[in-house]
Amino acid sequence: MLAAWPRIATLCIVLAACAFLVPQAAAQSWYIDPARPALRTGPGMNHRITAFIPMGERVLAIIEENEEWAHVRLASGKEGWMRKNYVVNVKPSNLLLEELQRRHAELETKAVRLEEENRALKSQNEQISTSLSTKTSAMETLNRDFSELQKDADAKSFQMRKYLIFFFSGAAILFIGILLGLVMKRQKRKSMYMV
Repeated sequence: MLAAWPRIATLCIVLAACAFLVPQAAAQSWYIDPARPALRTGPGMNHRITAFIPMGERVLAIIEENEEWAHVRLASGKEGWMRKNYVVNVKPSNLLLEELQRRHAELETKAVRLEEENRALKSQNEQISTSLSTKTSAMETLNRDFSELQKDADAKSFQMRKYLIFFFSGAAILFIGILLGLVMKRQKRKSMYMV
């Protein structure tokens, strides 16, 4: 049982290495680099040409290869032999240029859209600033009016208190006068009966 462990460990290492290397090989991309190389029925110049492949065509698989030639399957579905040095793992310059041009066009479109959004936001910002300025001015006017009304209310309240004091003072004096008059009248009657 213990003797089997080294074999199991070795098998696990091999499986892990395969699992690691297979995705890397699958991720490898090949392209046709020179402009319009010939695709042939077999490895060699004496074999018939079946097609001329445009530069940048993607190679899906290298089926077989020797020192000079590679049997390839292309993204277009064509299959055949071509010189091995025509199959490269770097994107050709024409594909890179097309990608850069497409990306540039996308960025230009995005820049135009962002400029339009920026103009719209600036316009909204100006409207909001104007509205804020108007509302701030209106609020300041309302605060001034409220302050003046409060002063008027305070003055009227003071005036009202003054009137009330005078009224109640006058009423108290009148009441005291009436009481004094009644008391005096009574005393006068008493004094008349006493004589």
